[in-house]
Amino acid sequence: MEIKIDHLTKVYKGKTRALDDVTFSIQPGLFGLIGRNGAGKTTLMRIMATVLRPTAGSITFDGEDIFKKADSYRAKLGYLPQSTKLIPTMNIREFLDYMCVLKGISDKAARKAEVERCIEVVGLTGQEKKLLGKYSGGMLRRAGIAQAILGDPKLLIVDEPTTGLDPEEQLHFLNLLSKLALTTTIVFSTHIIQDIENRCENICIMENGRIAYLGSVHDLLQSMQGKLWSCDTDAAGEMRLRQEATVIGITYGGGKIKVRYMANAPVLPDSEPHAVTLEDSFISMIGGVQR
Repeated sequence: MEIKIDHLTKVYKGKTRALDDVTFSIQPGLFGLIGRNGAGKTTLMRIMATVLRPTAGSITFDGEDIFKKADSYRAKLGYLPQSTKLIPTMNIREFLDYMCVLKGISDKAARKAEVERCIEVVGLTGQEKKLLGKYSGGMLRRAGIAQAILGDPKLLIVDEPTTGLDPEEQLHFLNLLSKLALTTTIVFSTHIIQDIENRCENICIMENGRIAYLGSVHDLLQSMQGKLWSCDTDAAGEMRLRQEATVIGITYGGGKIKVRYMANAPVLPDSEPHAVTLEDSFISMIGGVQR
């Protein structure tokens, strides 16, 4: 099951170009879609979920245009948007049963079995009687993913799922996605680099509606090796680095300015080589620290 995005463009009213001729394909497994806020990630995912229509271009899943075959495509799709709006006066069983009906699971026994399966998968067993309005943020995200996996979808689209969660809930949620990715194609959008490090083999970095990088995490890190430097400097040195290199990070303290920067060779004396992380690579691909 492969999803192909072909020359996708989205222009909003006022001529805001949220996506600009985006083309790539996604293979089964956990695929990371990365970019800062406003990069175009959510627009792309809403089009993939058939919530929005593109201005130009197309998306196919398993060889079929997702808008021309919308009903069959949605039957294979699970979607967790960035903002999870659940019905606060229902408990999780009632909510998931309601969603089953909307997804076309009409048999009562089949709905019951599917509801119980999804509750167990996301770890909400024992919380079935509590109203959704009483759930914590982490529990609501679990309930959101439970409704997304109803019917065992072949494609799962998850937009910024860990925003606002505490570290324990983040870890639980990410481990759950990694487990689901063993049998499902998952498109996972985030601007939190730690969310995908060591979890996604392939990623797409977006910036201003375009692709800044597309490929494996390993290849990206390899391309940056030997190019990251750090040094202590003054204001004049910081300005020179901003002009002659790509600044990755700046720390002010103790009367010193510590700068990490990308360059093929050291720009300032006493610069030391620095180990490259995925976050460093991401910041470099989007043009470095501008502020």
